[in-house]
Amino acid sequence: MTSVSRVLVAVLWLSGLALAQGPSAPAPVIKNGVSFVMAQDLVKVSVQNGVRVEEFIQSPRAVQSGDILREEVTVRNVKGKAIAGVTVGIPIPRETVFSGGVTPDSGRWTVAYSVDGGRTYSPEPMRGVTVTENGKAVTRQQAAPPESYTSVRWTVTELRKDETLRLGFRVRVK
Repeated sequence: MTSVSRVLVAVLWLSGLALAQGPSAPAPVIKNGVSFVMAQDLVKVSVQNGVRVEEFIQSPRAVQSGDILREEVTVRNVKGKAIAGVTVGIPIPRETVFSGGVTPDSGRWTVAYSVDGGRTYSPEPMRGVTVTENGKAVTRQQAAPPESYTSVRWTVTELRKDETLRLGFRVRVK
């Protein structure tokens, strides 16, 4: 295993939902021996023979309010040896709201969320809420609702030689 190295990727999307670039495969970004490929798929749900079935439409050309999108990054170790401490951060695209479906903690990585544009992360972000008690304004910390999340971050303990991981979450179009 290599000495602890930190790899951070913030896969930045263009503003708005001009995110889809057509059906061509996105080019990987390679940083510190790790290849990152971001994908966005439209999630279509149907019922077939009484069973809920999901279909994924890659890089949709257009989306509508209420549509669910899967944001996913494929992370691959191309360094030729194990890499410790890989951090993968993905901002939640503008004009969408976090709706869950995050690749959960696995024992090999942890998941944290940001409500301040990626400046700070926590497994359960808090936010201040001001209430009036005995005629005085008091600010208390409470769990931020998932709809207020602005970024998702995974911290992978070790990315093994030639290993590929798929990390993602879902958003709803506003």
